Amino acid sequence: MLHNLPLKKKFYAILLLCILIISSMSFISISIVSWSYKKLLYQSIAAYLSYSTAEISSQLKNINTMADLFLADANVQNNLIQLKDTSNQALQTTAYQNLYNILNDYYYNFQRNQLHYMELIQGNFSIRTTTLKNQTLPLKLRQPLSQYALAHGGASFWVTDYSNEYGLFLVRQLRRAKLTDLDHLGILIANIKLDTMIDSGKRLSGLHKDLSCMLFENDNPVFVSSPLSIEIADSINKQLTGDYSVVSAGDHQYFAVKGWIPDFKWDYICVIPYDNIGRSLNVAKSACLIMIGTSIILSFLLCSCLIRSITRHFDNLVTKMKAFGDSKPIPTFTMYNYGARMDELGLLHTQFDCMVLEVEKLIQSNYVNELLKKEAELKALEYQINPHFLYNTLESVNWRAKAINATDISSMMESLGTLLRITLETKEASYTLQKELELIQSYMTIQKIRFEERLDYSISVSPSCFLMCIPKLTIQPLVENAIQYGLEENAEKCSISITSQLKDSVLSIYIKNTGSQFVDCLLEKLRDSKIIPNGLGIGLLNIDKRLKLTFGPEYGLCLYNEGDLAIAGISIPYEEEEVSDAETDYCR
Repeated sequence: MLHNLPLKKKFYAILLLCILIISSMSFISISIVSWSYKKLLYQSIAAYLSYSTAEISSQLKNINTMADLFLADANVQNNLIQLKDTSNQALQTTAYQNLYNILNDYYYNFQRNQLHYMELIQGNFSIRTTTLKNQTLPLKLRQPLSQYALAHGGASFWVTDYSNEYGLFLVRQLRRAKLTDLDHLGILIANIKLDTMIDSGKRLSGLHKDLSCMLFENDNPVFVSSPLSIEIADSINKQLTGDYSVVSAGDHQYFAVKGWIPDFKWDYICVIPYDNIGRSLNVAKSACLIMIGTSIILSFLLCSCLIRSITRHFDNLVTKMKAFGDSKPIPTFTMYNYGARMDELGLLHTQFDCMVLEVEKLIQSNYVNELLKKEAELKALEYQINPHFLYNTLESVNWRAKAINATDISSMMESLGTLLRITLETKEASYTLQKELELIQSYMTIQKIRFEERLDYSISVSPSCFLMCIPKLTIQPLVENAIQYGLEENAEKCSISITSQLKDSVLSIYIKNTGSQFVDCLLEKLRDSKIIPNGLGIGLLNIDKRLKLTFGPEYGLCLYNEGDLAIAGISIPYEEEEVSDAETDYCR
């Protein structure tokens, strides 16, 4: 019984391994089939999305173009001015009729862009287009739509608040173009039926019977096609975090694919029911479970036969290994000549015997090599310079300078100590803007003592930005570049300023200097190797690349000239943080 116990453990271990492998392969197969089906489904819906989004974007831009043309039309301007400025009833009637004809001409020219009707409002006058179904603007929408148009001061604006019930509205205030006061002439309202625009593309996809579409603007529903409700659409939109996924809403599952409408920043989501597909996959999983159970029984029988024939030889090998591990003589098995066997077990025993001989030869040499390696590491440690020794040395020089009233030397030692402490001790790839400014302050203090009256600098950065994180050594190389080209290669006086500007959640920091100018399109020429980068040129490319990798391709470094100033500007996303009074030392 005791003799059989290790064999059982080996048997069950191998059996468990076989079961795990078979189960894993089965579930992997199911996952691959499910993934492949979802991928095919995604590709078919994505093909429709690609076509439909381009078509919707094109039609909406055509409507925008129509509004621009209408505003710039001299006949529209003249008749609106006549309708507003004159009190002659006959002239007003003529202007009204002319505007009616012009409005209908624009409507018929752009009707293929799913334009359903248009309305022109001026004071108490309202001019509508003639349509087959005689669609008109609901009276309750006239005031809110007019307020949207007036609020955007002559720019076209898409109103999505009423899209599901009344369609999409384009509103625009019409202003006088002949006079400089740009006074109000009227309001143009155009209605587009989104359901018709989307259905025209769905018929081409082959999925239109089951396909439902929805549009979102900043997570607010713009349009939801039947039979989906707005609540279900909101639930699907919140669950869909990638390009496609299976989501649950209500009592049903849906396969959802997300795209976006170019130039309008609207999310476009298409869904099809997934309940039947899910049931089919469950049936496939049940079939696989039956297959797994059958495979387990077969594996059990197979493993039982194999283990009986090989376990005894593994036991002999384990006995050899234990003896070797305990530094005892390796036993020999006279009943088995493993050296004459050419199968795997014979090779294992033969190779183990050879390995034992090789290990015994290598132990001594490896032991000696390890001792030599440790000795070399200890020697290397003896020659390392402790940074604290360097700081203490600078501090000692600083106090000696103060003792003899050498204020310049003392200031340089303090600044150098601060500069080295930041650059040597900071192991992170980024730190706060406040620490970067502290580094620059120390650097500029040293340079000010060096160049005296030839250098003039100022730092004016908003304290609200001090806690923002930026890549390490982003601004300092730009200041160093300004000093090199503004002072070291120029005998004139140089002024350097560091300022910040916050606009639209983007923080811009500018390093401006006199005495030098940047080559036009310097960064592009450095990237294209039109100018061979070396020294600070490599540093400029490195700064731009680090900013883009950290914050995104829309941020980075720009170099340009403005008058007699060379300006290096960096842009990073702004995140508001609380800043204490102690953190305003560098706002000068």
